[in-house]
Amino acid sequence: MGALLKNNIRNCAFLHSPHQPVYTATKHGVIGFTRAMADASTQGNYGVRINVLCPAFVDTPLLHSVEHEDNMGKFVKFKDDFKRSMHKFGVLQPSLIAEGMMKLIMDSSLNGAVMKITCSKGIHFHTYEPMSA
Repeated sequence: MGALLKNNIRNCAFLHSPHQPVYTATKHGVIGFTRAMADASTQGNYGVRINVLCPAFVDTPLLHSVEHEDNMGKFVKFKDDFKRSMHKFGVLQPSLIAEGMMKLIMDSSLNGAVMKITCSKGIHFHTYEPMSA
């Protein structure tokens, strides 16, 4: 069975950001879409696995640009809030994200998985109640 990895998203998929309501909504949507497509793939016997990777803040050049108005636009006024969140939740190293991605790719039992990666819990999965038949 082939593996298809669906989007990297921050934990706005599980928490909301009052400064980014559209971003928050789209991340919630990615999870719902991924899970629905994974179920459709299983029911339709498509032979494709669809999972989602949800990292917290990752140490990338973009993360270091919250001070710059040309990158942040009107959201630059919230730079102190973003920095407080990064301090509170921590910043992940890209190598941990790569490790999580490889797990999603290599573990053929995963389909519709919602992998979270945080500083406090490392790589773990968000669980859902089973759908009733």
